Amino acid sequence: LLQYRFELTEEQMANTFLILQLVAIFTVVSLSLLGSFFIVFANLIEFRSSGVLQIGDLIITCLALSNGLTDVVQVPWFLVYILNLCNNTGEDLYKATDFFFIFFNKASSWFTAWLCLFYCVKIVKVNWRTFLKLKRRISSVVKVLIAVTLVGCLALSLPIIFFIQLQSNTTSISAQCKNYYINENNIHVYGAFLSFFTSFLPLAIMLASSMMIVTFLCKHSRKMNKNTNSISVPLRNGPVAVAKVITSLIVLYVLCTGTVFALNSLVVLEGNVMVFISLSCSVYSAGCSMILIIGTVKLREKCRGVCCRGNRTEKPKH
Repeated sequence: LLQYRFELTEEQMANTFLILQLVAIFTVVSLSLLGSFFIVFANLIEFRSSGVLQIGDLIITCLALSNGLTDVVQVPWFLVYILNLCNNTGEDLYKATDFFFIFFNKASSWFTAWLCLFYCVKIVKVNWRTFLKLKRRISSVVKVLIAVTLVGCLALSLPIIFFIQLQSNTTSISAQCKNYYINENNIHVYGAFLSFFTSFLPLAIMLASSMMIVTFLCKHSRKMNKNTNSISVPLRNGPVAVAKVITSLIVLYVLCTGTVFALNSLVVLEGNVMVFISLSCSVYSAGCSMILIIGTVKLREKCRGVCCRGNRTEKPKH
């Protein structure tokens, strides 16, 4: 009887943990989808009304769209992986979800880097010849960078489908659904290659761009303080607000990416490590959309307008 109660308690704990996982995933993914697609639709509405979409807004739209699509892809993966439904879907679903997840997630990293680079070019004022040429051609350069990013991430994501295979020599459904990667040296080489080109390289561009922006703003502020006529030439709040947004995005990126790499090195999480890694990516998507909405004047005003409109609609009901 005691053994039965103990087993029942273990089963109850497992069910409770499963429910908590699903609640956490649903909450984070919902916030990410809501924020990401709000940004996308807000910019598309502006483009439809004015016929023009600024280059900065274009990068933000690409970033939000890639974040939103990352979570759209993760929804079926979460359900199959957590509920052990791989026998019904087969390994094809894992191949599709992992491929699109890597594609959209890594594209998001590069779009964040290009956003930092774009604002760096727009804000920083130096007399470097290459920098001045880049400043004049930034619109066309950004469009090329977006196209190269999509093609590059597509090429880097394709090999993942060759490392996915459900285990046929196990009787445990949980082990079959959760350990679907082929354990060989090639996958470790691919993982290191993918991490360098889609995590560390974008981070280097983010850090370099943010350092240039912060250094320029500090020098500009010091110069204005020394100038007796500094009152007539005030420092604009726009670049400072942009610097705060970029810094927040980089901090969030470092925290989430660092969490992913830390979880990859932990053995104690075992089967749940993939869930926490995917959840970290969703946290980045949700946090990224919140930072962009709060830190961008146009998006913040549109969000406030939507909220105020909703409050006015609800008032007659009370």
